[in-house]
Formats: sequence, structure tokens, C-alpha cells
Amino acid sequence: MLKQWEDLSSFRRTNQNMVGCFCGDFNVVRREDERKGIRGGSSQRKEMSGFNGFIDTNCLVDIPTVGKKYTWFKPNGTAKSRLDRFLVSEEWIQIWPFYKQYVQQRTVSDHYAIVAKYWVKDWGPKPFRSIDAWFLEPGFKAFVQEKWGSYNSQGNSMSSFKEKLKSLKADLKVWNRNVFGCLQTSQRKIQMEIETLDTKDDNEDLEEHYRLKRMELLSQLRMVDSKMDSLSRQEARANWCKFGDMNSKFYHSAIRWRRLKNEVKGVEVRGQWCEELEVVRREAKSLFEKRFTATQDFGVNLGSVEFKCLP
Repeated sequence: MLKQWEDLSSFRRTNQNMVGCFCGDFNVVRREDERKGIRGGSSQRKEMSGFNGFIDTNCLVDIPTVGKKYTWFKPNGTAKSRLDRFLVSEEWIQIWPFYKQYVQQRTVSDHYAIVAKYWVKDWGPKPFRSIDAWFLEPGFKAFVQEKWGSYNSQGNSMSSFKEKLKSLKADLKVWNRNVFGCLQTSQRKIQMEIETLDTKDDNEDLEEHYRLKRMELLSQLRMVDSKMDSLSRQEARANWCKFGDMNSKFYHSAIRWRRLKNEVKGVEVRGQWCEELEVVRREAKSLFEKRFTATQDFGVNLGSVEFKCLP
């Protein structure tokens, strides 16, 4: 088993610039709870350790599973395990962040078939969100105030507020594209201009206006870096001013993984798994209605318990 992981790791290193996906029957589980009815020994724990080491070393992601927990079963039903799975690279998640593996219905085989699908569900209107880095852009607050004052909405206060947010969201999309722009593109452009001036300075003395221009470009570069840092901190939901420098690739991968893990994939209705959006919405609404709807009888009976009263 150890040679298998070495061979796969060698293949991964040889093709590290490619978007990678390993799938199939690995004949080993990652955790004890991925098998049932099988007694684990030291050899199986060693196999699990080797498998997890292979995944961690090659920065692979075990994408979320939808449906049944196990993918292999003994014909007499006394043992089950999750032996089949998809393992993808971080580059794969960056390109297709909503991939999941679906365990199919049982057939005559002792393995359940698994299928990887890229499916983005439309849950309806998205909530209004702002980007912290926008507030670092000169003129942003004035732009929002000007636009907010120009909207004329009819109806009650709540309806008017909702329509204003909707209009502001559309205007912010245009402003973000035309004014705020792509931070990576702005960063590269400024760096190239600074590099040109540095090269010129190496060959001859720069004139005063070129020196002033380079100082201005360095100031712009620091501002762009601050915006990118702010954007990464907000996406990672962590205050990296306190805890360390930014590592965009790692934390962007962590963000995508958390979103995949926390996403509502479906609900079980009367013993049947369902992923239809309308059914999921209805069941979620029903759950919260039952939980937060009070009745006259709260089910509390204190009997003859007496409480002391304040004088």
C-alpha cells in the first residue's frame, strides 16, 4: 500500500502544473467512522495514516459527499466502508468550487457508484454585501451618498429601503468594474511602471519629475496592497493584522472548502433524500416555524413550588 502512495505522489509531482483529480476505489478509509462492522487493527491504522499522508502531502481535497455514507458493503450486510471517493487538487477547487461527489443507488455490485457533479444552485436573491476595501478608495463614500439620495422609491419604509438597496447594488457593480477595477491588474501595471523607472535610474540619473512620479507610484502600490490585504482578510474572516501575513492561495482554498462543507445540499423528507430547491425551502421554513412558534401551553408544570418574592 505504501508503494501505491509513492507512485501516485511521484505522478502528481511530475504533473504538478496540471489540474489534478484522483478517483476510484482506494481500498482504505480516512477515519474510523468511515467503516462499520469491521474491527480496526494496527495495520489498518497504519494504512489510514499513509492514505491521509498522501492526501496532505499532495494538497488534495476530499470534496463533500451527498447521499449515502458508505460506498462498499458486504453482501450479507454485516460490514460497510467508504472506499470510493474523488480527490481533487486545490487548482481544481479554484476553477470549479462547487464540485460534489454523489453516491448513486445500489446495484448488484458490492460498490455504490459515485459521480462528481458541478452544480450551482440558485437559492434566489443574494443578500446585500459590501467590500471593506471599497472604503479605502477615495470618493467611495461620496459616491454612495450621492446615489442613495437620488433614488425615489414608493411604498412603506421597509419596501423603499429594499428598493434603494437593490438600486445601489446595481450601481456599485458598475462602479466596482469601472472605478475600483481589478486589484491584481492595477498592481501589475504599477509594478511595471516602477520597474521601468528603476531601470532608467540604473542607466542614468533620473530627472526630478521622474523621481516624484516614482514616489507617487510607490504610494499607489502601497494603497493597492492595502486593499488586497483587506479583501483577503474579509474573505478569510480573520483579522490578519494581529495574527500574521497574508497567504492568499492557502486561505482562499480554506474559504472555498468551508463554503462547500457548510452548504445546504438537500433534506431528508420522510426517509427520502431530496435536493429540489422548492422542497428544501419549504422544509427549512417549516422547521423554523415549528421551532419559533409559541403555544399557550408551554409544557412547564412547577407544581407546588413556591418562590420568594421581593419585599
